[in-house]
Amino acid sequence: MTGERTVRVIGGLAVCTRGGPVRGSALGSRKARTLLALLAVSPGHATPDRLTMALWGDRPPRDPAANIATLVSRLRAVLGVEAIEKEGAAYRLRVRVDLNHAAGLVTDAESLTGEPAVRAASAALRVLDGEVLPEQPDTPWVEPARAWHHGLLRRTLHALAGSALDVGAFETARSAAEAAVLADSFDETAWRLLMRTHHAAGESARAVLTYERLRTTLATELGIDPAPATRDLHLFILRGAALSRSLRSEHQTLSTT
Repeated sequence: MTGERTVRVIGGLAVCTRGGPVRGSALGSRKARTLLALLAVSPGHATPDRLTMALWGDRPPRDPAANIATLVSRLRAVLGVEAIEKEGAAYRLRVRVDLNHAAGLVTDAESLTGEPAVRAASAALRVLDGEVLPEQPDTPWVEPARAWHHGLLRRTLHALAGSALDVGAFETARSAAEAAVLADSFDETAWRLLMRTHHAAGESARAVLTYERLRTTLATELGIDPAPATRDLHLFILRGAALSRSLRSEHQTLSTT
């Protein structure tokens, strides 16, 4: 796979080279850009039928294979000869794609601990910032990539919140957990991370209030209770807060005697 160029689909289609990003008409015609975008979000080789439907819909040219070959040739002039491989009649992009790169960073963040995990998750979050191919609204073949992007973002925020919490970076953990909750108000993993962060930062009351927000949201929107793991965490925090109050009360009593 060629390493000097990266195809970006997050935030809009672009090709990043050592000289900077190449976008718009510099990548070729509208159909050439559509072809590149489709290849970039395809998990494997894109078949001629899929390419033809994406490029021309139900009004294909007389010889779509020849037209696709011409578009591929023009893209190779921008990306390099080896950037697009052909297997039979299908094509596959052999240039690094930002979405795939982000997936690798997320996997690293989930497998590492401490500061290295924080750095990997932070790097993934920077790559994932933006929508996938916003210039292709309501396009069916883009939807799987958008769903993957959403899932990667969720995993990144979880990994960042958890690893930041482990190293005592409470503000980073709080921001990541809150972003995950904002993205999906039913994401109980994110809610638990937010509760844990408040509790670890010495703000047990905020942790309890966070649980109540979740409980109300689930009851109102779905008619269900929080998961057992969330309820157990809530009980743990309540017991810890009660013990802390008891110890403070005992200390005050001893101080006045």
